[in-house]
Amino acid sequence: MNLRRLRAEIVAEYGTQSAFAVAINWHKNKVSKMVQGRYKPDTDEVAQITDALHLDEGRYREIFLSR
Repeated sequence: MNLRRLRAEIVAEYGTQSAFAVAINWHKNKVSKMVQGRYKPDTDEVAQITDALHLDEGRYREIFLSR
């Protein structure tokens, strides 16, 4: 998972990780752990993130399918 790109998409769309957490109804600590690489979202959560960030296929692949 490309954490740098994920953080950039969150900030571009929501301004802060906290605002993103509210938008997807997660605790802000869960979002923080995810962008630090300490939590890996499951497939349902990835779909939720993809929808919330309005990711197209290219950006989805860059974030979630990179090594």
